[in-house]
Amino acid sequence: MTPETRDLPADSPGRAHRLTCLRYGSPGARPKVYLQAGLHADEMPGVLTLQHLAGLLDAAEAAGQVTGEILLVPLANPIGFAQWVQHKPQGRQDLESMQNFNRGYPDLAPRAGDALEGRLTGDADQNAALVRAALTEALAAERATTEVQALRLALMGWSHDADHVLDIHCDHHAVLHLYASPARPEVTDLLCRATGSALALVQEVSGGNAFDEAHTAPWAALRRRFPDHPLTSGPFSTTLELRGQFDVDDATAAGDAANLMVFLTAIGALAGQAAPAHGPGLHYPLGGALECFAPQGGVVSWQAAPGDMVAEGQVLGHVTHPMTRRRLPVTAPCAGLLFRLELWRSCLAGQGLAHVAGPEPGRDGHLLSD
Repeated sequence: MTPETRDLPADSPGRAHRLTCLRYGSPGARPKVYLQAGLHADEMPGVLTLQHLAGLLDAAEAAGQVTGEILLVPLANPIGFAQWVQHKPQGRQDLESMQNFNRGYPDLAPRAGDALEGRLTGDADQNAALVRAALTEALAAERATTEVQALRLALMGWSHDADHVLDIHCDHHAVLHLYASPARPEVTDLLCRATGSALALVQEVSGGNAFDEAHTAPWAALRRRFPDHPLTSGPFSTTLELRGQFDVDDATAAGDAANLMVFLTAIGALAGQAAPAHGPGLHYPLGGALECFAPQGGVVSWQAAPGDMVAEGQVLGHVTHPMTRRRLPVTAPCAGLLFRLELWRSCLAGQGLAHVAGPEPGRDGHLLSD
């Protein structure tokens, strides 16, 4: 293992943040796999999982079993990790700008497409190499004026040319699930079976330029721009949600790390045979994930739990007004899988409380929360 560090330019005097990447295998080996955790710096299941995964990869490298190149960034957001208010971590959004740390990544497709004009061939593999080079040049041309922008560019500097990109997050209270583009359905299925993900939410472009889509959306845009030239489907990139914020313990993290080793073996980054231990997850469109809203402000009590299959209109819980004692139901907006609940048990009127994923799209446009 070879550690590599990158210092971020500080926005204020006397302060600095540093990123660390752990490199396994030979530089330039394929497949190249990039994994990071803690981009939302209040989400710790993935951070602990990568600690366990690093130990497994240390042993695999010592045994000569790393056949690809594997990059681990064990804490992808030291800026957010340091941002606490009244003894509570705030690491989802930057406190200075209120920008979501997992939004606003650069769209490299326009500049890369301009560089590719007149250069693409009739060979898909040769074109893939040209696209990677053009994306590398486009990223090098980006300039950061803030520390958060520098963070985005530093992370993409390690990940932009990877074959597989896993950005590990968690939700509030949730089942293990993931987000992916439709470009590589066979890898989406493999990751579900390797990790035990109950649900894959699939969308080509969700809006907001999240980290995972910053790797897949440019390839889709370039395929549309150059329809007369064959282009591969590009990298597999996903946001992997390791359950909820309180699912942080060594036994769970060790199990998730072992499952990731199965995935790494199955895609050829590690030597050996892989046998995913889980069944397939549901593959639903992200537009089919519909939100339940609070009918009034008050205290939330649930009678359904993440992982339940529910019917449209089914009562999932109630919101009780603490002064009038009025008790109103929270109902499922569609039939499907109740996959997440909000963390807090108090709410304001109209606040989002839960999501149910169904097989048919029920919304479009900007599909990600802030």
